[in-house]
Amino acid sequence: MSEYDGNWSAVVLKTASCVVGDEGVILSDDVQPGDIIECHGAKQRVTYEFGAYALERM
Repeated sequence: MSEYDGNWSAVVLKTASCVVGDEGVILSDDVQPGDIIECHGAKQRVTYEFGAYALERM
């Protein structure tokens, strides 16, 4: 959230849990299901089901 001249705004962040480190990861705005990201030295595939993003180990 941020405030400028008394007006507040919020941005929705795409997040998922890292399979290796079991911590939240902020995904880029343009991420798509099937994309590969690297976290904690492991490649993980982005999935999207039931309205939520997730990561699965490759």
